[in-house]
Amino acid sequence: MKTIIAPEVDMLIVSRSSRNSRKSIMNFAPKIGLTMVNYAKLDDIDNFYLDCQEFRDYYRDPYNKISRPEAFKKHYGKCGRREIDKNTVSLSLPPTWVREKQPVVYPLKYGRKLRLDEGIILGGQYDRTSCIKYKR
Repeated sequence: MKTIIAPEVDMLIVSRSSRNSRKSIMNFAPKIGLTMVNYAKLDDIDNFYLDCQEFRDYYRDPYNKISRPEAFKKHYGKCGRREIDKNTVSLSLPPTWVREKQPVVYPLKYGRKLRLDEGIILGGQYDRTSCIKYKR
């Protein structure tokens, strides 16, 4: 079996070109002054996405030519430098359950009774205009 020698990728060039194509997501949402949109938070999310992609390129580089992004050099662990996200805290709490009242359900009353001594009688409604039996 022949060994196939595949050329290695120059991650520096690939990272540079992909970084330029990724910058197109910046300012994707047009800043038209909507009060319900937090544009600063959108910019933070876009920058975090770009930093994550650069971090991925950093780990793919076999020759360590790409430097680690600045956002991933900081430690956001137990030092307390990071502010507490209220959504994360509320999602980590155990859920509170509310027991709702059982709705009143009455049993259904059927108008027919099963009389086995007379035999089983099947009742049905037939339309004389549509049934072929009555047309003959």
